[in-house]
Amino acid sequence: MRRLLVGSVAVSALALAGSAQASGECGSTSAGWNAPNGAVVFDRSFGPIRDVLDAIGEYRTHSMLSHGPGSTVSHATMANPAQAPWPGVCTLPMKGFDLRYGYPGLEQINQGGIYMSLFGKGGPEWTGWQQGDPAQAALIGDSIWYNHAYTSDVSRFDTGQYLDRPVRNGARVNYSLFQYRTLESANLIPGNASNNGMVCSTFMAYAHNYAGRGVVTPYMYSHAQIANASNSLYTGIYNECKSSLGWFVDAALTIACPTSNVCGNAGNQVANCMSTNVCDSSDGRYWKSVRDDPNATATSISPDRIGGWGVHPINNTVWGPDYTHQLQWNSGGNVYGCWQ
Repeated sequence: MRRLLVGSVAVSALALAGSAQASGECGSTSAGWNAPNGAVVFDRSFGPIRDVLDAIGEYRTHSMLSHGPGSTVSHATMANPAQAPWPGVCTLPMKGFDLRYGYPGLEQINQGGIYMSLFGKGGPEWTGWQQGDPAQAALIGDSIWYNHAYTSDVSRFDTGQYLDRPVRNGARVNYSLFQYRTLESANLIPGNASNNGMVCSTFMAYAHNYAGRGVVTPYMYSHAQIANASNSLYTGIYNECKSSLGWFVDAALTIACPTSNVCGNAGNQVANCMSTNVCDSSDGRYWKSVRDDPNATATSISPDRIGGWGVHPINNTVWGPDYTHQLQWNSGGNVYGCWQ
């Protein structure tokens, strides 16, 4: 039985306005996955994070901590940021708060919730899991599930559903794009990071350390790599905006804002946020100052580093020495849940 619930705050009237299921956020799966307790589950999906990781020569785009076949899942993720209100949306397309403090951030959800997170709006190109030593991996899964303080939030899309949210430094953990530039001390205990933030792979490093399995060391990416990643991120956001895809879902604004380069502003805003943690500006000079500084680098932990792939050592984590197993949804039952 879990004992470390630290309380929850009141949910805004807007969040409680309706309980209707929204496509992609809530739903059911007739079978749970086969990933053992403590295994790390990977996927490769389309979107801005893939643009960045492809640019630095890496493959996996997301990592999650399984608590067992058909059981719950802990991961850090981010919903599409909300569109800024009119008329400021022409020059600042997304709400800066949503970009800086990505929601839901770190959460623990059931199989219905993770299935909708992965497959509710198209699904990943590839999935797999690694366990390594079963006993060591189980310690990681159990430590986060049984021993870690958490709070609970009501789902924004179904008020009958709750999301458990592990807390750090007494607060909910946000999804912070700036983690891709620098993880600061997010992987350490005690530790901290801007926006009290983590991304999926820095959470996995934190969970590894929290369970006493050792510090997962970060990797320094060269200036050439981060310059390429910055350009790819800007271009990816720009193209998604033009196509009404992904993080920017209303390309009609390019018509409603005839004197503004809305998609260019969107690309600048996201690139600024990831490069400099300036998330409420579409002035491209912020991210370009990093791209054009020959001394600028990035220090982070990626999903590939968690799994020990490519240039990353296999002995950096409990999971690294294992090969990748196929993720299958084959346990019994029918589970309904939400991921935000």
